[in-house]
Amino acid sequence: MARVLFQFHCTSCGKYFNFKLNTSLEGNYRIHCPNCGHIHYRKVLNGEITDTRFPENSTSILIEDIRPMKSSCTDVLRDTEKDLSRDAAGFMNRLWKETKAILQ
Repeated sequence: MARVLFQFHCTSCGKYFNFKLNTSLEGNYRIHCPNCGHIHYRKVLNGEITDTRFPENSTSILIEDIRPMKSSCTDVLRDTEKDLSRDAAGFMNRLWKETKAILQ
């Protein structure tokens, strides 16, 4: 199972929000905006979110109904790359690599 972090822009309220999506499962996903509740209907093909929307009806098979936390909302686009130099796990990983390089 490959969960990937994505960032969406809600066309209804104008906020940005982050969520994790299982890209290994192809099909229809329903993604709810945590700010206003607007539902974004998306289809995943070949591990990527497409611009294809799907109609919500009885024949649509829903893979996942995603409801991100309200705290994932922001007014501005976030940098999706994590700065590992300020992250505790990133610091320990960097320290381990430096120590390993010194010992060799």
